[in-house]
Amino acid sequence: MMLKKSALFLPFLLSGCVAPLVVGGAGALLTTHAAQERGLSGSVSDQVLRYQLNQALDGGLADASGLELTVFKGRVLLAGIVANEQVKQQAVCIAGKVEGVRDIINGMDTHGEYNLADYSRDGWITTKLKTILFADEDVRAPDYIIRTFGGTVYIFGTAQNQQEIQKVIGHASEISGVKRVLPLIELCGAPPVSGGPGMPPKMSSPS
Repeated sequence: MMLKKSALFLPFLLSGCVAPLVVGGAGALLTTHAAQERGLSGSVSDQVLRYQLNQALDGGLADASGLELTVFKGRVLLAGIVANEQVKQQAVCIAGKVEGVRDIINGMDTHGEYNLADYSRDGWITTKLKTILFADEDVRAPDYIIRTFGGTVYIFGTAQNQQEIQKVIGHASEISGVKRVLPLIELCGAPPVSGGPGMPPKMSSPS
């Protein structure tokens, strides 16, 4: 079984403009400025890493069709509904062995189904948060990737300062239907949060 597919578009530098880069599932949108923050090489590297992860998980799991991937600067979100705890552990183990993975955020669940109503609700939350961030002059909204699954909002991105981080988290927390917020935000110019060559990736799981 193949992993769920999502659109992947390489940025094109034409007349100083950068096309949006879409990664991950519903609501995972990396727009112009975010691509500039990471650099073209960083964006391409994440796409290569995503492809390698897809190949590894598809080959290592009996059924990877319920998994969705989001990759940002080597940080990997594994989300979706899987059969049982063993599959969750296998997915994390397989992903952790792929070169270039810096962090693994375990957003997988083993209960229930992810139906159209859930998908629509999560998509609405993502869109709502993006709209709020773009309306806030103190937040550089395009620097963020928003991913929502099962009411949990995962926020990837780069903030200019701690105040911006708190504002983004606050906005997300106030949206109806949000169960919890997991900020995966780095400060501009700061060193990577964790991981690196030769270091085991940090395993994170929302609690």
